Amino acid sequence: MESLEELSEDEAPKEHQVSSTLPWKLNTKEIRATKTHNYFTQTKRTENILVQVAFSVGLSSIWRFPYLCHRNGGGSFILMHFFMLLLFGIPLLYMEMIMGKWLRVDNIRVWKQLTPWLGGIGYASILVCIMVSLYNSIITTWSLSYLGNSFHHPLPWDQCTLVKNITVSDLSCLGTVSHQYFWYHTTLSASNHIEEGVKALVLNLSLGIFAVWFLVFLIMMTGLKMSTQMLVFSVFLPYILLLCFLIRGLFLEGVTTSLRRMVTTELSAWASLDLWRQAGGHVLYSLGLGMGTIILFSCKAGGDNYVQVASLVALVNLVTSLLATSVIFIVLGFWTTTSGHACVEQSVSKLMKLIDKGVLPQDAKPPEDILLLPTMDYLDWINNLPGYLQHQVIHFSPSCSIKAQKEKFMEGPGLAFAAFSQVVSLFPGASFWAILFFIALLIIGLNNLINILEGIVFPLQNSISVFKNYPRMLSEPGSKTALPAQDPGLGHLLQHPHLAANTSPPISSLVVPPGLHCPWFL
Repeated sequence: MESLEELSEDEAPKEHQVSSTLPWKLNTKEIRATKTHNYFTQTKRTENILVQVAFSVGLSSIWRFPYLCHRNGGGSFILMHFFMLLLFGIPLLYMEMIMGKWLRVDNIRVWKQLTPWLGGIGYASILVCIMVSLYNSIITTWSLSYLGNSFHHPLPWDQCTLVKNITVSDLSCLGTVSHQYFWYHTTLSASNHIEEGVKALVLNLSLGIFAVWFLVFLIMMTGLKMSTQMLVFSVFLPYILLLCFLIRGLFLEGVTTSLRRMVTTELSAWASLDLWRQAGGHVLYSLGLGMGTIILFSCKAGGDNYVQVASLVALVNLVTSLLATSVIFIVLGFWTTTSGHACVEQSVSKLMKLIDKGVLPQDAKPPEDILLLPTMDYLDWINNLPGYLQHQVIHFSPSCSIKAQKEKFMEGPGLAFAAFSQVVSLFPGASFWAILFFIALLIIGLNNLINILEGIVFPLQNSISVFKNYPRMLSEPGSKTALPAQDPGLGHLLQHPHLAANTSPPISSLVVPPGLHCPWFL
């Protein structure tokens, strides 16, 4: 008996010793598999952060924020937007990230799991995504239209386009900048009077919107995925271009006045509830809050420090908005400085040079005292010229506004397109810069559309039986990404009990249980 007890006592420590040393006896394949798993997780985490940053940098920061800022007084709107971003923008962004991380379900079921009677919020978010996608597709179509015109040399928005039956009372290059004229009459084919209504569809925009949706359809159906390098390119290219535009704009006339107006704050504006509403609405729109896209992004993201991620996304959004707004305000200051009487002086000087070179006949010579008269008298003189001379004078007129005084220029979404086309024209090799910039806008627009459509497609794919039976009808870009199962060392490592307890994330979460419906998780 004693010998058996001694034997059992001698064997027990040996077993304990063997089991305690097992975790340290990893072969080369297991170590390599551990590094592969950590690299895969870190790459996936970085990629998801880049996707969220790219979505935040989207068109809303480049074209929507500047025109809202210009329409609502500059500095006052910027401060309101900043406070709204801190008060509820970052907290709501963090909340949606946490919901997506811990619940691991789509934006319909997430609300049903939190509170069953809030399930309608998920369906409302899909409706919001549909409306925003239709809205953003129009902006992307405008970028595609400008991209097509960028291949012309010289750029078509640098000079007035000759039109039939032009009169002084109509919107023309005589009353506005040629870049604004190109936006209204060439891009939008807008009528001169609102009572004329819409006579026909604009062919280039109609074909453009079909092309945009066809591209999105191909990307969604084929499951194409942007690589990490492409994501980095789509994030940093707009910043590089905007910095180049800002540096070039600092050498224009009126830059000091325009930047001073941009940061000027009026205390009376703080009492406007409508201004607070617009600032808060833009925070929701630019960050994608309430649309379910943040929940889906977080569903596939790794890591726990969502406070830093939310702060980073909000900071990138704010910096992009301020950078684009600075460029547009500089262009507005340039238009203001060169409008009115200054534009008449520039026009007369250019006409005299063309007459001396023989490009224009002597009959196109302005009266000697034209600079002493009001600006409208210059327009009356042009209107009294013969038809052939009138068209030539209008065509060779510089890109400035004779009618506009102070800052009475266009407002609305087209302001960004007209302003950026003006900056592009100031660079040598303007066509190259135009192609590069509008390609960047097109990539951003398509990326945003795909991200928004993911918030529509995959909740429906989980909810509607038809889409469940035919998953290839709605395939998510990059959904085939998975852990490299062909490495035998990795599979052996995942089964090791001691490593499974100390691996982050837990090994049990590497395989999605049947109850979870996050389609991208690892």
